[in-house]
Amino acid sequence: MKKNRTIIAAVVLLLVLAVGGAVAYFTDSEQKTNTFTIGNVDITLTEDGWDALADTNNNDIPDAAEDMMPGESVTKDPLINNVSTKNPAYVFIKVVVPCTTIVAPATTSEEIFTYTVNAGWTELSSAAVACTSGGNATHVYYYGSNGALTQLDKAADSSTPTSTTNPLFSTISLRSTLKGNEGLTDQKQVVITGYGIQTTGLSSTTPADVWANFD
Repeated sequence: MKKNRTIIAAVVLLLVLAVGGAVAYFTDSEQKTNTFTIGNVDITLTEDGWDALADTNNNDIPDAAEDMMPGESVTKDPLINNVSTKNPAYVFIKVVVPCTTIVAPATTSEEIFTYTVNAGWTELSSAAVACTSGGNATHVYYYGSNGALTQLDKAADSSTPTSTTNPLFSTISLRSTLKGNEGLTDQKQVVITGYGIQTTGLSSTTPADVWANFD
């Protein structure tokens, strides 16, 4: 009998171990996958009036901009467009104008070309670089007024960009006081560059601080 009880006890122990090894616990898990889209800043600089001027010589210089005389003007209308359908932007335009030495009535260094800035744009005086003899002058303008940038809204769709209200200027003129011995030979280039930056996440939105991100 003792032997049988030993065998039975062993079987019971084996069953207990078997049941214990099959114990299950309630568990749970949950996962979320979050999708993000990345915005962008995408601007264009257009000059529709300038581009429409006749160029009969096919030399990429409009006829009206060839052989200019002092005081003559030509259509030039730099305009920034926001073509991004995702984000608005703050925008700037930099204009680099060649200079020459004026010999009368006093010797000074002056810009060869002049223009009138249209409403909606303001010069950032802290970024201006004055004329040097035979060099260039630099002007930076921001889209806005009274020390505040104006947001250029995102485009409604890919074919309808959002444009600044006015071009920076509408015409550009050869300085009327220039004389033949004051640097009017050869080609002269005015370089215009447009800039755009996101409107959110900036540590400061004052024009000078925002421009510092480019400069």
